Amino acid sequence: MDYTRQEGIVSQSKISSHSVSLIGCGALGSASAMALVKMGINDLTLYDEDGINEVNLPNQMYMEEHIGMFKVDALIEILQAFNKDIKPIGINQMYIGQPLREIVIVTTDSMASRQAIWKQFLAQKMPWALIEARMGAEEGQIYTIRKDNIGITYADGKFYEDRLYSDAEANQLPCTAKAIIYNVFMIASLVCRAYKAVVEGEKFPREIVFGMSQIHNYSFQIRD
Repeated sequence: MDYTRQEGIVSQSKISSHSVSLIGCGALGSASAMALVKMGINDLTLYDEDGINEVNLPNQMYMEEHIGMFKVDALIEILQAFNKDIKPIGINQMYIGQPLREIVIVTTDSMASRQAIWKQFLAQKMPWALIEARMGAEEGQIYTIRKDNIGITYADGKFYEDRLYSDAEANQLPCTAKAIIYNVFMIASLVCRAYKAVVEGEKFPREIVFGMSQIHNYSFQIRD
């Protein structure tokens, strides 16, 4: 694939030379995976236990022909339609502590799963960055945590752990107000930008919080 038009923005060798665990292939996961592959990421391991039904189509990257398939299998089919040379690894089950790759992208919809991934991230030496995205209605949050040669700094670790509350504490939105496609794309784009920052060694905020119900000077909050 010819990446000429982005060569002045990203280092293609850095973009494509890292392995990625992407956990959760719903709205955020499917959109992030598509964008990442278009950027040049080709070494992906995908996790999700769910299948596709009609209610998923308006805010996820799947089509009517994918109804009844596992999300992981359908997403691999879509990604390979973009780039026939990539060979993602698909795991049609919930993440339960399997070894993680170099960069971990978390797009699950439960706090319990985020806590399990964080525990494994801390236990392993190799994953050196975690990018985690959350969505509710017209709001989004993106967290980026990196390791250095001796691990995660206390400040970074505590910052993120303070935001790993329980599922019982999470806001429960009605089924008709959980997701809309423009918010999905917004978050996926920030996931990709965080990935670029990680592989390029750029400064990137630990937390970005935004709301799209109104667009004004206070729509974005950034915490370094």
